[in-house]
Amino acid sequence: MKSKTKLSTFSLILTIVIICAMIAGCWYSWPQKSIFYTLLVMLVIMLVFGLCFSPIAIKVEAGKVVIISPLMNHSITISEIESVELFKPTMGAVRICGSGGFMGYWGKFAEGDIGKYTAYYGKASDCFLVRLKDGRKYLLGCENPSEMVDYINSLIIC
Repeated sequence: MKSKTKLSTFSLILTIVIICAMIAGCWYSWPQKSIFYTLLVMLVIMLVFGLCFSPIAIKVEAGKVVIISPLMNHSITISEIESVELFKPTMGAVRICGSGGFMGYWGKFAEGDIGKYTAYYGKASDCFLVRLKDGRKYLLGCENPSEMVDYINSLIIC
């Protein structure tokens, strides 16, 4: 089973604005080489991290839940999963390290209800929480989260 991840309107606008601002900054700072190269390096680093961690789809295959990103895939073995449930992050989530909207929501977060977790999602309304047997938690997002939760739960029970 595979389901795409859609970005929220806020995340999409934020991504476009940041990339355009960085490109404009590079363009206008061309005569001042030190500023130009600093902005260029920052833009490249932001894009590389975004392309490595921003989710574009969630796929369940061959005993794994795979988070597909443009440059890297991240996987969770089904046998490590304790439970899966629908979950919506709150505005009170604290970003420890990662993105709070640029190319989606990804990285390490903490929230009062569930503690620390790793997130890979585009919209808060499309999320589900995967709890592992070792205590780690992943907040994933895709277009049809309830179907994905039901499918993963059916694999856990078997």
